[in-house]
Amino acid sequence: MGTALYPGSFDPPTNGHLSLIRRACRLFDRIIVAVADKTPKPARFSQEERCAMLREALADNPQVEVAPFSGLTVAYAQERGVSAVLRGMRAVSDFEMEFQLALMNRRLNHRIETVFLMTDYQWLYISSTMVKGAAAHGASIEGLVPAGVARRLQGAAPAPASPVPAGPAPAEEEGRLLPAEHRAHAVVYPGTFDPVTNGHVSIIRRALRFFDRVVVAVAENAGKNPLFSLEERVAFVRDATAHLKRVDVIPYCGLTVQFAAAHGACAMLRGLRATGDFEYEFQLALMNRRLQADLQTVFLMTDYRWLFVSSSIVKAAASHGGDIAGLVPELVRARLEELYRTGGMNQSTPCLGAPQSGYGRKPGDGS
Repeated sequence: MGTALYPGSFDPPTNGHLSLIRRACRLFDRIIVAVADKTPKPARFSQEERCAMLREALADNPQVEVAPFSGLTVAYAQERGVSAVLRGMRAVSDFEMEFQLALMNRRLNHRIETVFLMTDYQWLYISSTMVKGAAAHGASIEGLVPAGVARRLQGAAPAPASPVPAGPAPAEEEGRLLPAEHRAHAVVYPGTFDPVTNGHVSIIRRALRFFDRVVVAVAENAGKNPLFSLEERVAFVRDATAHLKRVDVIPYCGLTVQFAAAHGACAMLRGLRATGDFEYEFQLALMNRRLQADLQTVFLMTDYRWLFVSSSIVKAAASHGGDIAGLVPELVRARLEELYRTGGMNQSTPCLGAPQSGYGRKPGDGS
């Protein structure tokens, strides 16, 4: 799985940061926590102090290196030979900034991916800024930051600190590290894929840079009234990924987390294109963590070329005879154009999305 870089100001580190690092250790062989010299606001702690607090809090974790850095994150990532930059997201405001940042970083160096983990529900309200504000007003910050950080913020004399975060242990034992030989390096990429687009294929290809295996899980999903049958959708994805090694395409029904567990996956893979995606994925990721705590949800930002592409928009364009070449694999393009020519699709307006009855023409519909 390689090495991930987790950059930030960490002024100071919080238990939300530690949670993300420990969860990422289940996905990557090594994590470099990169502490920036410059901070968006005047720093409460020096870069050296911030590095020291992180090393103290993560002293029990041999997978983690804490290192100071300056300059462009992507330049430092390339220098350290990492395969991904790790980021955490808590809210829509996070998404808007991270969306722009991830696209800019891909523009600067397209070989370094940005991988997103959703912050666990118990740390959604925590930020370094809020913790500093609470401490400045004398409020208790116990359980929000490592013990060593709390002592520094509250002005007490330094003392040896336990590496275990203060406060009650999380129910999902997020700090428990699996031995390297037992860490699964497969990711499940679930979806309806009705039909698969070049945006989907891009996500699959990029995921292979840091996962040993990608399992594309094609959902039966009868509730969406798909245009193509499950068998057709599976065939489309297999054809589109035939040139890629380490990709399995498997149909499924039922809970995605159960499918992922049955196939030995350490994570689920999702793509993000817009704020609307984030709001839905935010709820879904937290629910999946509630159902199966050991399964992480990993997000990749869709490449800028595919930001406007979705299965629904492609079908809508095809239903009006629009040119969809280059947006979907060739087999899918040919099949959609055939359906249009033979009257096998209901027309729909792209800006309104798919009709509730689906794109397929029902028996008895007009010619």
